[in-house]
Amino acid sequence: MDAWRLTEAVNLRPEAFGGMAFHREQGITVEMDEEAYRFLCTYLEPHPLPAPDHAAAHLVPQLVRLGFLRSAEGNTLSRDGVEVRSVRAWNPAPPSGNGYTLSAPEVVHVAITARCTRSCPGCYVSHVEDGPELTVAEWYALIDQWASTRVFQLAVGGGEPLLYEGLFDVLRYARMQGIVPNLTTNGTLLDTKTVRELERAGVARVNVSWNGPVDDDGGGCQAVCRALRLLLGSTLQVGVNLLVTPALLSRLHQVLARLHALGVRQVTVLRPKPPAVPIEAGKAWYEVNRLRRPDLLCLREALNAWQGVLRIEVGSALVGLIGDTEPALLRRRGIYGCAAGRRMCTIWPDGRVMPCSFLADLDAGNVRRMPFDALWARGESWEWLRDPTTRPGGGCAGCAAEPQCGGARCVARYERGDPFAGDAGCPHQGNGKGGLPDE
Repeated sequence: MDAWRLTEAVNLRPEAFGGMAFHREQGITVEMDEEAYRFLCTYLEPHPLPAPDHAAAHLVPQLVRLGFLRSAEGNTLSRDGVEVRSVRAWNPAPPSGNGYTLSAPEVVHVAITARCTRSCPGCYVSHVEDGPELTVAEWYALIDQWASTRVFQLAVGGGEPLLYEGLFDVLRYARMQGIVPNLTTNGTLLDTKTVRELERAGVARVNVSWNGPVDDDGGGCQAVCRALRLLLGSTLQVGVNLLVTPALLSRLHQVLARLHALGVRQVTVLRPKPPAVPIEAGKAWYEVNRLRRPDLLCLREALNAWQGVLRIEVGSALVGLIGDTEPALLRRRGIYGCAAGRRMCTIWPDGRVMPCSFLADLDAGNVRRMPFDALWARGESWEWLRDPTTRPGGGCAGCAAEPQCGGARCVARYERGDPFAGDAGCPHQGNGKGGLPDE
């Protein structure tokens, strides 16, 4: 009988609801109940596939298709030149909890520096003051803590992360500890040498931020295109973070066509979000650039037209755009809307921990004064994000996608003055969800 086993690139982590499996090379997370998780754990060692009538047999085709299971005689996946510590063997006894908040973040958003080569008015960093940056040694200590609790990924940005001296050492150390590092950059500092350093550091994916129209260099259009050409000639996965404002929406098809012509295949669409700190300049920018319901309906049509030509993802504040997708499928693939403080968090350059970059006023403490896992566990000032009884009512109540979406908390708080309200930007109509007026 043929034997199968878990692919070497898969990390396992138990949770109160069962467990999670993360594929380091594919960047895919799969969630499962306790029975399915224990079943998958049996494949840490070579094991025959179950009989068709086995309770978990329905999982096998999906796990094989996604590359989580392989023939015991097959080749394993490896990362170029970076030795990765084994992090798969894990006691399958699940942690305590109600399953609403993870035992540790799935991904930590790392703002490694607030310094930048640009001054984008909608950037969250420009509205929050910070202290001295964490040192490389302090990042190493944090990575050790994250590895011990099985954090899957780091999303490293800034500011402009390439301004941080020691960045490549931090990225390389994360990969060596079994955590996948990804990078977001504005592209202005990329050159051939830097791209090679990112490859050697074991970075999985580099996303370049595009904030301007197709023919306007005010958003760094030429710099973005130059950076993308360099990255597309490398072994790195390459994507574009596309911030869609009303001005860009009117040219969206042209922007996507240009990206496609450059060779880009992965695009993540983001939505303008209000500043955490009510600075007038940030508020004024948001009022001009926020997407209203007609904009979001137009955006959904455009993305549907391009899906398949490009691999299009939406940011967590736009999960409502895929609200017609079966919620169970979204959960199995680990796709959620606003997961601030529950499934992810942000760490600021000076060590402060916050639920997300746009809720930067909800500071849970500083890793210079308390271990990260203690800050995550107590989630001080995050209770309203974590308590299932305070899930948004009103417009979101009754929507089938609410458990995976729930709307963006920063938008609800800003637009309606109530963080528990339905997302004021939801484009759905007639299904129990409220949205912005059509003004």
